[in-house]
Amino acid sequence: MKYLVLFSILLTHFSCAETSNESGVLKIDAPEGSVLKDKVMGNGVHFYSIKWKRKNEMASVFMISKWPTAMPVSKIPSTVKKIIGDTFASTKKKAVSSIEKEAKIQDLEISEKFVLGNLAYFEHTDEKGNRRVQSIHMVTDGDVIWNGQFSGSKELFETYKDIFKTMKPENQL
Repeated sequence: MKYLVLFSILLTHFSCAETSNESGVLKIDAPEGSVLKDKVMGNGVHFYSIKWKRKNEMASVFMISKWPTAMPVSKIPSTVKKIIGDTFASTKKKAVSSIEKEAKIQDLEISEKFVLGNLAYFEHTDEKGNRRVQSIHMVTDGDVIWNGQFSGSKELFETYKDIFKTMKPENQL
């Protein structure tokens, strides 16, 4: 009986270890026409970026990396709202961008096979007259909380949201 209990404990430990993404590594499929980069920072954290460049348009970029501090998943929505609120206020003050008076922050939930969380965004017009979207996102894969942003053309916004469908934690590769 002693060995059965020990075996059960070991089996549980190794089963959980296989499904953990403690290393904080993602697989992300880059959308057509974009380039994915995975840069490992000095502290070992992966910083992912996806960039698009279209004629006569500023570059569009998606970024995501591991959230630097421990935080309960329940804080994701309020954290995203705080960050996007600060970003909205900062963008309103810049002379190179304009935000229409009726512009407001939009919130969306992300619920995909391997990640769930929130994103919030607003639209603005850049100095060249291009309609742009600025978005903040935060998701969890069950082990790691990831955060980042998208800054890009309104036309690429739907493509950006589809990136979350392709995300898989390392243990699901």
